[in-house]
Amino acid sequence: MAAEKILIVDDEHSLLRLSQILLQKRGYIASVALSVREAKLFLEKNGPVDLLILDLMMPEESGEDMIAWKNTQPDAIKNIPVIVNTAKNLKHDEREFLEKNCIRILQKGTDFSGRLVAQVDEFFKNKTT
Repeated sequence: MAAEKILIVDDEHSLLRLSQILLQKRGYIASVALSVREAKLFLEKNGPVDLLILDLMMPEESGEDMIAWKNTQPDAIKNIPVIVNTAKNLKHDEREFLEKNCIRILQKGTDFSGRLVAQVDEFFKNKTT
């Protein structure tokens, strides 16, 4: 079976690289994008991935903008599952939007990378069973 492909979108370069390294050590093919624009270009050029990990607070376009764009794309991209990994304090309407459009919402904080890897592992384990 081929390794699962993940795209991580986060403007915090050091956190982005740490997440990428940890996921690659677990056997995932983890690509990165430092902005929503880069993520869109990646998906348009390379096609869909198996999972999108998305920060919400980024300059120019937000994670919510990425989700809204994704939802207008052909099914192969529209149906990519999303894990949101954010430090943002979510308002009620933001949380409702994310709950409808994401499989998980993780708050960055203590050991966020370890929790993120655990959630990715759980997602793919449940997906294959």
